[in-house]
Amino acid sequence: MKYIENILEFELFEIGKFSLSVYNLIIIVVIFFAVKGINHSLDILIKKRLEKKGLVDEGRGKSINQIFKYIIYIIGFFVAVRSLGINVDLILGVFAALGLGIGFALQDVFKDLISGIIILFEGNVAVGDILEVDGLVGAVIEIRLRTSTIKTREGIFMVIPNSLVVNEKVINWTKSNKLTRFTVQVGVAYGSDVDKVKELLLKSANENQNISQAPSPNVFFSEFADSSLLFDIHFWVDDTWKIESVKSELRFSIDALFRENNIEIPFPQRVIHTAK
Repeated sequence: MKYIENILEFELFEIGKFSLSVYNLIIIVVIFFAVKGINHSLDILIKKRLEKKGLVDEGRGKSINQIFKYIIYIIGFFVAVRSLGINVDLILGVFAALGLGIGFALQDVFKDLISGIIILFEGNVAVGDILEVDGLVGAVIEIRLRTSTIKTREGIFMVIPNSLVVNEKVINWTKSNKLTRFTVQVGVAYGSDVDKVKELLLKSANENQNISQAPSPNVFFSEFADSSLLFDIHFWVDDTWKIESVKSELRFSIDALFRENNIEIPFPQRVIHTAK
C-alpha cells in the first residue's frame, strides 16, 4: 500500500510552487475521459431520443449538442485546474488581464465568438439550413464558436465568421415558409398574341413537376419595354436548393413552346443616330 502511495505522490516536475504528481496526472486523464464519455452520451441522447421522437430537428439537435459540449469542456477544464491545486480566481484574473491587454487587437475574434454563442442559443441558424450570404447560396455544414462552414451549390466549402451571419443581411431560406415564390421574366415581340403567351407560360409551369400547384403559378403582363412586351411568371417551389435547375428547366420549356407556336423572343434593339 505504501508502495502505491509513493508512486502516486511521485512528482513528475516542479515549477516554483507548482508541481505535477502521478496522482494529478491520473486525475486529469480521468477528467478527460469523463468529459469525452459525457459528450458521447449526449450525442446518443440527442440523436436517438430527441431527434428520433421528433422533439427537435437534426439542425437544432446539433446546435443544442454543440452548446452542451462547450459547457462540459469549460466545466471539465476548471475541475482539472482545481484538482491541480491552482487557484481558479487567479486563472480568471489572468483571463481578465489578457482581455484588457489584447481586447482591441482581438476585438473581431471576440465579436465572432459572441456571435457564435448567439447563433447556438437563438437557433435562428442551424446545421442543414440553406443560407444566402453576399449573393452566394449554401447549406450550413458546421457551426463552431467563431466560424461556420457552408457548402455552395458548386461544392465549394466556405468558412464565414459568425459575426457576418448575426450582423449582416443573410437570407435563411430554410426558415422561410416551406413554399417559396420565385419569378422568371420573358419578353416577346410587339404584336404577339398576349393571351396565347400567358397560356403557354402557364402550361410550361404546370408541366414542371418541381413547381407547386397550390398555390398555382401566375402570369403578369409587367411592362411595355423598349423592344419587347415583358411578362413575369410567378411560381412556388418547396426545394430552394434546386431553384436554379427549376428556372433553367422552365426557360427551356418556354423557349420550346414559343417556337412551336411562332411566338418571337426579340433581340434587344438599339437605334444609332450619326451626325451629318
